[in-house]
Amino acid sequence: MGLKESFLKYLGVTLDRSLTFKAHVKKTCETGEVEAEAADAGEVEKEHIISHKNTNRADHGPVITKVYWVLPYSPKKRAKMTVVYCPIIRSVEDPLCMKEQDEVQKGAKEDGNNEASMDFIRDNRSELVQRMGRQVINQVIDELYSKNVLNIEEKDLILGTVLSQEKARLILGYIENKGTAACHLFLNYLKRYDQYLFEDLKWTSKITNVKKYEEKDVETIAEDLRNLYLSSAFQKFHPLGEEIDIIFDLETTFSDAVFWKKNTNNHTIGQLMFQDLLGELKNLTVIEGEAGKGKTTLLKRIASLWASGKQPSLNHFKLVFFISLRSMRKGLYESICEQLLREPYSLDSLTFMKTIEYLERNVLFCLDGYDEFKPQDYPETSRLFTKNAQYKHMVVLTTRTESLSQVRSYADLLVKIGDLSYGSAQMLIQNVLEESLANSLLTQLEQSSIMKEMMKTPLFVVIACAIRMGDNGFIPKTQTALFHTLHKLMIDKNHYKTRDLPEEHIIESVKHCGDLALDGIFEPKFDFYIEDLSSQREERLLLAAGLLNKYSSQRLKPVYRFFHKSFQEYIAGRRLHELVTSSSMTEVSKGQVYLQKVNTISDITFKYQNLLLYTCGSSKDAAAEIIKHIAGVRDHGTLSQFLDENQGTVNVETQMQSSEEVEKLKLINMNTLVECGLNFVYESRSESALATEFEAFLQGKTLHINSHYIPDYLFYFFEHLPNCFRALGLIQLEFFGNSSPSNGKEIKKPESDIQMQPVTQALIPEPAIKLFYETPWNQTFNTLQVTLRDFPGLKPKEIKCIGKICCSALSLRLYISKSAGITGKLHKILNTCARNVQDLVIESTPLTEEDEQQIVKMSQLKTLHLNDLRSEQIDGGFIDGMHCLKNIEKLVLENVKMNDTDVKKIAESLKNFSSLSVFHLAQLTGLGSGIEQLVEEVSSGICNLKEIKLASCCLTGRAVTTLAQNLHNLQKLKVLDLSGNNLAEEASSAVSELVDQLTVVSGLKVLMLPFGHNVNGCLEKLTIQLKSLTNVTKLGLQKWSLTDLDLDLLASLVISEHLESLQCLDLAENSVTNKGWIAFFGALRSREPVGLFKLTFLDFSSQVELYPEAFMVKEFVQWIVKLRFIQEVVLMKWMFDEYDMKMIKNAKTTQKREFQLRLTETCT
Repeated sequence: MGLKESFLKYLGVTLDRSLTFKAHVKKTCETGEVEAEAADAGEVEKEHIISHKNTNRADHGPVITKVYWVLPYSPKKRAKMTVVYCPIIRSVEDPLCMKEQDEVQKGAKEDGNNEASMDFIRDNRSELVQRMGRQVINQVIDELYSKNVLNIEEKDLILGTVLSQEKARLILGYIENKGTAACHLFLNYLKRYDQYLFEDLKWTSKITNVKKYEEKDVETIAEDLRNLYLSSAFQKFHPLGEEIDIIFDLETTFSDAVFWKKNTNNHTIGQLMFQDLLGELKNLTVIEGEAGKGKTTLLKRIASLWASGKQPSLNHFKLVFFISLRSMRKGLYESICEQLLREPYSLDSLTFMKTIEYLERNVLFCLDGYDEFKPQDYPETSRLFTKNAQYKHMVVLTTRTESLSQVRSYADLLVKIGDLSYGSAQMLIQNVLEESLANSLLTQLEQSSIMKEMMKTPLFVVIACAIRMGDNGFIPKTQTALFHTLHKLMIDKNHYKTRDLPEEHIIESVKHCGDLALDGIFEPKFDFYIEDLSSQREERLLLAAGLLNKYSSQRLKPVYRFFHKSFQEYIAGRRLHELVTSSSMTEVSKGQVYLQKVNTISDITFKYQNLLLYTCGSSKDAAAEIIKHIAGVRDHGTLSQFLDENQGTVNVETQMQSSEEVEKLKLINMNTLVECGLNFVYESRSESALATEFEAFLQGKTLHINSHYIPDYLFYFFEHLPNCFRALGLIQLEFFGNSSPSNGKEIKKPESDIQMQPVTQALIPEPAIKLFYETPWNQTFNTLQVTLRDFPGLKPKEIKCIGKICCSALSLRLYISKSAGITGKLHKILNTCARNVQDLVIESTPLTEEDEQQIVKMSQLKTLHLNDLRSEQIDGGFIDGMHCLKNIEKLVLENVKMNDTDVKKIAESLKNFSSLSVFHLAQLTGLGSGIEQLVEEVSSGICNLKEIKLASCCLTGRAVTTLAQNLHNLQKLKVLDLSGNNLAEEASSAVSELVDQLTVVSGLKVLMLPFGHNVNGCLEKLTIQLKSLTNVTKLGLQKWSLTDLDLDLLASLVISEHLESLQCLDLAENSVTNKGWIAFFGALRSREPVGLFKLTFLDFSSQVELYPEAFMVKEFVQWIVKLRFIQEVVLMKWMFDEYDMKMIKNAKTTQKREFQLRLTETCT
């Protein structure tokens, strides 16, 4: 066979010499043009490959870099000549290329001919499309591109495709077209990067090998697992390493924890006990817990209970696998054998894995320590939770809080381990220590609130027990002190083992141990090897001291670990403290390099919080460096810990540039940062030494305090650093008259507050009075926001207490909600703080005449918000005295009972409000000409208004026309809400005139329009105006009698890349049919990303009962699940049946979408 024939065979091309053809190839290359023409079969052999040679390679001579393959041309058919361009890096003369050919030929002999590879791909195409993940596809693409199977255009096209299924379809199409050799290479790389998928498909493709699992195989595995879980080796373990003589026994030391059930938005929705949790396990249950909360012990307890057969809720599982993700070294089968069974195991990999596959939900995987796991290194294992719906096993996955965002979106049940109760801590201490030692430690617990706080974490209870065994009198005041004492105890206890080593060597080895821990935190890395240690003497010292533990069983290379991740964080923090406070500039610079890696607020509050805590706790000087550093951090990061993300690499802020959600998340992040800063300084126990640094850190920030749980560290700060709190921009203080929020759907209080704090009898807790009135007697805060919610009554003493707290700030914001007990007493509270109250918000709380008169006396008020006040207006009350509020900037009156005369009085008062920027009036009935007078004053230009809301307040066509004519006076307007107003016959002309003038308010963000007869005739004009209103985030066309054609007009506006910032869309009570909705959803889905993808709220309720067709439901579901930020969907009078609801539910579950769906009751 000639050289060219060999080359063609390598490409998978067969020549047909029977055809005569002509070809003309013209291609501009680096050194000019290449042209060739073939006229007969004889020339085919000579000219069928036209190549451009690059002669820059001196090592192997000329190398073909571009090849053009000319397909046969039939003169009878006069078909167009087809030229296929095939990029080749090396020619067949190149020894490197010849070596690759040998490898391909060798592989073909081992696995059969190459045709089998192509058949295999075709037979399993559907499975490959669905199961090849994005990462595997990208790895295979890189390999195929490096071997020139794919050219750069093909590679870029595949990599630029978003959906993994589409990526898979593209690469499979290319590979099949390139021939059998390309197919064979593809399968080789698939086997390399996803062996489980390759082997699974290989198994199922061999029909003779497909059979149901054998019961005896299952019993064999189950028996081996039970023997392990009930053995002493599994039941009893050293939580602090073997050097500390504390042994946990799952039967005696396990204490049932309290669990807090959460939704995927990370909001607490209920409480579970351990037994409840076992009964509620879902396909994927994610258990979140801080360091040392007992996550590992919990999973071991589940495995132990299954093995014992004593837990009915676990008995339906045929197999339970407890797997330490931290200890994984190989694939899933190999890790199971290494950790739980034996190597080699009696069942081979394929039989074992296929048996597990058939058992589906009858297999429970307990996967421990996602935060110490690298999913990209173990794709087979990670698919157990990332693609749980496909693999159909039950999985319980534990992780620390800082890693929760990476798996939260996959969870079917999300649970957080709560604090250890005082009774459970007592029991744990009594089970671990001898009676005398246990009693002395419990006595100290009673006397120390700091110790009680730390004992909420099981790990710290165990450490306290270890310290008590070595030092009877020690009382730790901080977490760092606890670990520091343990560290010293371990080294001192084992000093005799290393007495022969020089002191300098011991010091250097401990330093190097700190470097290992510190580097491991940032890499992250929790397993170390002999090459990470500087010498055998260092290994001996660190093992002897118990600083590291060695694991060598069934391993080719021993692994070294710290006994717990928290201990590694402490050692790392201890070392970072040494670096940043060192007298050596080299070490200081090294410490600063580490600090610069902590460059976002999310790094501080989540990722490296414990590292920074232990660094601050190690010395005052180190704490000063840390506080200075975090004070300068401005970047929030991706905020992924707060938001449900399906794609871990998505930058949340990029996708939500105009969303209010980003600002809310940033506010939460900043509040968390303040708490972290308080903890860092408190951990350092530096009293006033850090006043300068801490004041700079707190500058302009917000501190949130729940009055029913005021932590000890706040009293510490108010006593030692009172001046620092004046730097705060805002202190928020919440009082709850009832022990729990009135909205039972969501528990807002921190878990520890509910679990540990007894409900005080006083509605105004004594600690709050002490904190804000007694302690800072000589200090005044800048701005204080006090919220009083659900107060059934107030005693005279409590009214005085509220007054004392309110007068502690220069500026006061007072929020009162659902507190009938304050009625008739509000004027006393307001009289106490009349000098400093600037914002007053009252919701669902009746007012007496005295209360109303006191409100209008406060001329310094800047914000007044009254909501849900349905009592008759009193002569001489609020409405009559409103004109006195001359400094008012925001006036909101919603659902406040008033008549036409009252509205006219408000209109007159507006003439005095030159600073007014926000005016809301809503939910009024029975008005006449008063509303027209009000609109005339509102739009006159006297006020510099940015927000106007006149919703459901009897607007007339004349009033809207007046507003339209005066809209030029309101050029700074951002919000215009006229929804809920029926203009009847005047609607068409009035709304048309208003729409004509909208361009003068180019910065408009909210536009909610009234309705009435033929108002939908204004839609075409409105869509034209909306093209120039690029900032609109909320649009309302409720009751506009929109038809299918109208909806099509809106869809055209969206797909032409307008309304891209829209977050709220209200199209309620219109007349759209199934056909219109199908076209609408189909048009929106045709875009990428989908149309209106930033929506957080939508209302598509129907005017009449709408019975959705199956195809319409499918179109809706496929669109709605692609809205990443959707929170609420309202579809009243959409008459879904049970199958429609199942489809919606399944789509939400599969796509991990958590949004509230409001339907007509008969549908739900």
